[in-house]
Amino acid sequence: MSPPRRAPARVRALIAGVLVTASVAALGYSAERARAYFARELAECGAWYELVAEAPGLDEITRIQFRAVATSLISTSADVATEPWALTQRDLAARTIRREMGDSWKNYAVVDRKYGQLCRDVVTDPVARRKYWLDKYN
Repeated sequence: MSPPRRAPARVRALIAGVLVTASVAALGYSAERARAYFARELAECGAWYELVAEAPGLDEITRIQFRAVATSLISTSADVATEPWALTQRDLAARTIRREMGDSWKNYAVVDRKYGQLCRDVVTDPVARRKYWLDKYN
């Protein structure tokens, strides 16, 4: 997995997604449900990037970049939902991902197939992911 490029631009995109997400609160239950799923996905991807930051053989700059992305995702999840909820979702996702890996980096490919592309999509285009959840519940 290559490190995310231009992390600051991605962070700005994520913040833009949050601002757009906040504007849907007036749409009712469906929008709230979509918002909750979007926030959960942000937290799960934060857990994913935290895990990837621990991968053996990564250089320190790459670790720092992955941790920054993880922090931004979890922070954004907290902004969309609440901080305790986002942290709980992150912790649940981290345990699930590690269990799916069998706590072994030899099984990394298994979880990369499940989370890798999805989480890259969340980071690169959070507005599209928010729209996905809105479309699913409207």
